[in-house]
Amino acid sequence: MRLRLLLVVFGVLFPSICGAADSSPRELLTALNALAIDSQHVYTVSTKDRVELRKADTVLAFQEGKIAFFQSFEGRITGFVFSGVGHIVALPRDPVEKQQVARFLGAPVLDEQFLSAYVRFTDGTEQDLIHELRRAGLTPSVDEQFAAMWGSSLDRLNPSHSLRILIEKYSHPPAPFFHAGIDGVLTGPLDILLDYMQRDNFILGQPRTVGKATYYDVWSSSRMPEVTPFSMGMDAIRYTIDTNIHPDNSLEATASIEFRASSAPRQFLGVQLSRALKISAVTGDNGDALPFFQNEGLTQQEINARGQDSLVVFLPKSPSPGSTFTLHFRYAGNVIEDAGNSVLFVGARESWYPHFGDAAEFAFYDLTFHWPKRLRLVATGTKSAEHEDGDFRMATWKTEIPVPEAGFNLGEYASSSLTSETHSIDVYANKQLEEFLRARLSAPPPEDPSHHNSMTRAPMEHDIPVLPPSPAAFLKQLAREIDSSIHFYEIYSGPFPFHTLGVSQIPGTFGQGWPGLLYLSTFSYLPDEAQYRAGLSSRGRAFFTDVVPFHEVAHQWWGNVVGWSSYQDQWIDEAISEYLALQFADSQKNQDHPLTTWLTHYRKRLTTKSDGEDRVPADIGPVIAGRRLISSRSPDAYNVVVYAKGAWIMHMLHEMLRQPGGANGKDPDARFIALLHGLVSKYARKELTTADLQREVEAVMTPRMALEGGHSMEWFFDEYVRGTGIPHYKVQFTSHNTEKGFQIRGKLLQDGVPRSFIAPVPIYASTSIPGRTIFLGTVVATGDETNFTFTSAVQPHKLLIDPHMTLLCIPE
Repeated sequence: MRLRLLLVVFGVLFPSICGAADSSPRELLTALNALAIDSQHVYTVSTKDRVELRKADTVLAFQEGKIAFFQSFEGRITGFVFSGVGHIVALPRDPVEKQQVARFLGAPVLDEQFLSAYVRFTDGTEQDLIHELRRAGLTPSVDEQFAAMWGSSLDRLNPSHSLRILIEKYSHPPAPFFHAGIDGVLTGPLDILLDYMQRDNFILGQPRTVGKATYYDVWSSSRMPEVTPFSMGMDAIRYTIDTNIHPDNSLEATASIEFRASSAPRQFLGVQLSRALKISAVTGDNGDALPFFQNEGLTQQEINARGQDSLVVFLPKSPSPGSTFTLHFRYAGNVIEDAGNSVLFVGARESWYPHFGDAAEFAFYDLTFHWPKRLRLVATGTKSAEHEDGDFRMATWKTEIPVPEAGFNLGEYASSSLTSETHSIDVYANKQLEEFLRARLSAPPPEDPSHHNSMTRAPMEHDIPVLPPSPAAFLKQLAREIDSSIHFYEIYSGPFPFHTLGVSQIPGTFGQGWPGLLYLSTFSYLPDEAQYRAGLSSRGRAFFTDVVPFHEVAHQWWGNVVGWSSYQDQWIDEAISEYLALQFADSQKNQDHPLTTWLTHYRKRLTTKSDGEDRVPADIGPVIAGRRLISSRSPDAYNVVVYAKGAWIMHMLHEMLRQPGGANGKDPDARFIALLHGLVSKYARKELTTADLQREVEAVMTPRMALEGGHSMEWFFDEYVRGTGIPHYKVQFTSHNTEKGFQIRGKLLQDGVPRSFIAPVPIYASTSIPGRTIFLGTVVATGDETNFTFTSAVQPHKLLIDPHMTLLCIPE
């Protein structure tokens, strides 16, 4: 039997069930793990019988073989197994989900035979199945051999479901689930999950391994309208964390999390914690030890693959609505990594402490650190009371406003500070390069004439050793540039939300923007020459110098003030941050027009298939697919679609809202600025959804944006946000001279998108004067071709489609 589990789902959910009054959660979990097949009640299904289960948009038919239920647990059946021949049909309701299923399976429907199934549930499925078996006139028989055949599979599979079943006991009202792990004939192992604790409570998918990388391909994920959205019924309102960092970089810590119960709080809660940290105790307000489970049901290999662990804590009773309570955690381990050459960095930046909730959960943080005095440490919040204590330093950091998370970094840093009227910036960098870069920069660079031609400096002499630069050499310049970006962003996003901003260095090729704390790649600290010697292309050098640092600065508003909760809405903060970073780059180097350059590059990347991708990124999925875009067929699609297309979406909104020349003397960008200011004000410390964004855009839209009439931007969000594809345009025209000027008649041809796709396409005419163009008008493209007529005072030599790049499209 080749069954595998939906580890991605069961590692992060926290549901419940009932047991004997004198049984502890640990004893109940042990009993669930040990559940076996009931060999006394095995049903044999033949082809003349029709036994079916219907779950959401899925039908499971058991055509021929044997079905056996699990032994009863606390008076309830929690699963069954099947071996034989079955058939599954699943047809998603949503068009986007149909497109995703078709991408993986070749058709918008899952229609597959299967040979076995391992099924667990808490939703009463046993009643439906028993009804079907009785309707078919089937009676059970004894089959010890069949039960024994499943024994080793149950030993492997049960632990991954037991905690989910156990938690149902502590969840009121109930939040049931159904999971079927199926061995498909053509697809291989696949999962069907219907879980009331999930935001997207219906999932079809499959684990896949490509090379050494393991992915979970989500074929379809949606929210069933009949399912009430799940809530834990509580919020974390304050974290108090005391962390001791030892000379060997390991840490010991205590964390106290204060919660406030809202309506219908559960009797359990789950937090995220790095796999490298082990919990030794969890206690409540009165100091009593609370039962908890860390990584229950996961092997060490699975823990290492997932990266973050789940920690589930059971409470003595459900908190009273409106009450507050505090949980205390004690843990130890090592989340600080050594990149060589004395370069340290925090690896588990998202989970170095027990964290409750998602990116829309805002809380106060009170952080205390004790660390070796040879190092310097930077953290989220305002620092106070730093002093030495023997071989260690100690300091506290406190946040002045609620934030979604907190972080820290440390190293043998040099630093530079810059202070303005409203904020201060402290930039930290290691005095040495990490070992990988040090070795690369100490060696002569490879001969690469194409790189030489793209450089503004003369080529290096390859036989002359070059000392690797220190990242600390460029701190003042980086501080000034970050300060300039803050002032620039305040125009669009309002006052900088924090009094201090720490900027710290990490190895790698990415950046992150935590509240009041940036993590920037070493590449962003290096001059162009060193980046070149390290192997970066001209595009890569520009990316780490002109985009990455300032994208992370923008996250101080977009992500750390305006939050997101669903993976379907994360794109908004990323898209706005990316677009503002491009706008800032354009404001600093307007002679090079970097905004146009980057948008051109992003458009090309969206329409170019790379190695490892099964299609061009623009066709892989919409921006609202979020991290579902990462799959075995497109490992890099998330970065391309969310950042590149997301920036284009914001650019198009900006251009549509722009008032050329400034109507009534106003700033031509006034509407776009008002949109962003409104978002920051209205959604501060809340989640901003895609539906919210559409409503806010409609509140400031101009009449010409209403392509379908009324006051709606549905066309835009359907096509560019919830849809895939980029339109290709060609133009055919004739012109002749009339008394009123040159009459231009033509057709705008549209391809690459559905016939229902509509878009406002600006048309310009080139003239006999080089570089001079005349705006003729905007054609609202509909269907395969759209006729147009314009009149021009000048004879057109050629018609140009959107030469100023206001629309994400591919012109001829």
